[in-house]
Order: sequence, then C-alpha cells, then structure tokens
Amino acid sequence: MSIGENIKKYRTLNNLGQEEFAQMLGVTRPAVSYWESGKREPRMEQLKKIAEILNIPIDILVSDVPTFSNTETYETSTDQIYRPILGTVKAGYDMYCDQNILGYKAVEKQKAKGAETFWLRVAGDSMNAVGILDGSLVLVKKEPICNRQIAVVRINGDEATIKQVIFQGDNVILQPRSTNPTHEIKILSQKEFDNGYAEIIGKVIDVSFDPNDMLR
Repeated sequence: MSIGENIKKYRTLNNLGQEEFAQMLGVTRPAVSYWESGKREPRMEQLKKIAEILNIPIDILVSDVPTFSNTETYETSTDQIYRPILGTVKAGYDMYCDQNILGYKAVEKQKAKGAETFWLRVAGDSMNAVGILDGSLVLVKKEPICNRQIAVVRINGDEATIKQVIFQGDNVILQPRSTNPTHEIKILSQKEFDNGYAEIIGKVIDVSFDPNDMLR
C-alpha cells in the first residue's frame, strides 16, 4: 500500500474524520485529502506526528515498499528518497553497532542508486579531521571500497567503527583521522576478514550535521 493509503486506512481504524485528523495535525483538511489520494506526500516531521496520533510505528506507515530487515525506505515524488537512520556507530572501538531504526533522513536518489544505503550517527572524534564530527550522520553505501577510502568496518563480531581503510599487503589498516592524538591505528589481517571476524560494511559517501547541535 502507498503512504496515502496507509494514512487513510489507519485514520479510519481510529475512527477519525479527515477534518478532525487535520486539526490534530495542525494542517488543513484538503492537505489530508491530498495525502490520502497520493497527490502529495507529508514531510518527515508530519509523518512522525501522523504515526504518533495513529499509534503505529512509522515503518508501518511507509510500508509501501519491501522491508529488508532494518533497512526500510520509501521514495517520494521528488528527486529524494528517504533512508533509515539505523543507530549509532562510534568513531573509536568500544561502541556496538545498534540496529534500531532511529528515524529517516532524505538522500538524493542519485546517491542512493545502485546499492543499499543507510545513515548512521557518529559518537566520538577519531575522524573529526576530515569533517566527521561527534553527533554527525554519515551516509553509508554497501559497495566495495578502494584503497584509502573511509568506511564503516565491523570487527570482533559486532563492534563497528568508522576509519580510513588502507590495504597494505596482507594487512588491512584502520587509520583514524583526528585532531585527538589518543586515537591509534588498528591493523587487521586479511584472514580476519575472510573468516568473518571483520567485515567492511560499506563506504561512507556523505556526512550531514546541524551546526546548531554542535553548540549545545
């Protein structure tokens, strides 16, 4: 079902008329009608409020596309596509990759083309010298990387980190790029990637942050 059809379905199940529903959302009745007919689509902040009022998870509301584990997504009629924010990954070595969906954020369709993409929130400063700041979001694309590119790497089962990846002979070097001198490189063998101890999850292709958040 489309987003509009889902809105109508769950609005009806909650015994809400379009007018009453619109008042609860702070929009006009025609806006609700446009959404439900598919002529327009609500913005992300509106989707969150709709899901809250209808008492359903937002992924149910946008379930017009196939669901793949924790990588729900939905397209809009514009040149953007929404990808999930899967959780927090530390730019260090002691934070686990949390697979809970925290929300959705728009991505240019061209950037998302060709492979699965998702956002991860960064905690830590080991990559701040290249603009990956504590609290920022990184867009990850599950595609092969080239030598010396930045990627999200899983090590030790489910521990995840963001680092520059350097291939050197039979070794894979995870290089921090930080103004904080306490961060050290980590050297893994290619065998550790072959036996599943480590895995390159995907390439970091974009970074996004609200500068106002950095002032708090």
